[in-house]
Amino acid sequence: MPTIRGRVKNTTASNLRKYNNEMLRKVRNLVQDSITKVEIMAVREAPPFVNIDKRITDGGMTGQVGVMGSDPLAAYFEFGTGLSAVDILSGYPQWVKDIAWEFYVNGRGTLTGKPYLFNNFLVVEEEFKRELKQIIDEQVNDN
Repeated sequence: MPTIRGRVKNTTASNLRKYNNEMLRKVRNLVQDSITKVEIMAVREAPPFVNIDKRITDGGMTGQVGVMGSDPLAAYFEFGTGLSAVDILSGYPQWVKDIAWEFYVNGRGTLTGKPYLFNNFLVVEEEFKRELKQIIDEQVNDN
C-alpha cells in the first residue's frame, strides 16, 4: 500500500511541476510578445527623435515599454498641449491622464499631439488579457 500511495504522490507532484512550468512558459512568452508588439507599434508612429525601448525583467514575467530618457518633449508629442491634449486624453483611462498631468504647464499650448505609445499599449493590453484568459482556461480545462 505505501508503494502505491508513494507513486500517486510522486506522479501528482510531477504533474503539478509540469503544469506550473508550462503555464509559466506560456505567460512569459505572452508578456514578452506583448511588450515587443507595443514597442514595434510605438516606434512606427513616434517622431524620429523619440527613443522607445523595452525592458523585460523578473525572469520574463514583467515587461516595460516606453520613452527612455527624460525628454519631456516626448510627452508633449504623445499627448499634445492645450486643446489638443484635452481631445487626445478624453478617451484614455484615468491612469494615463494622471501621467499626462505630470507634464501640464498652463493649458495654453498649441502643439497638436500624435499618440504613439499609450494608444498602442491599450490595444495590446486588451489582446494580452484575452490571450492570458485563454491560456488559463486551457490549463484549467486540460487538467
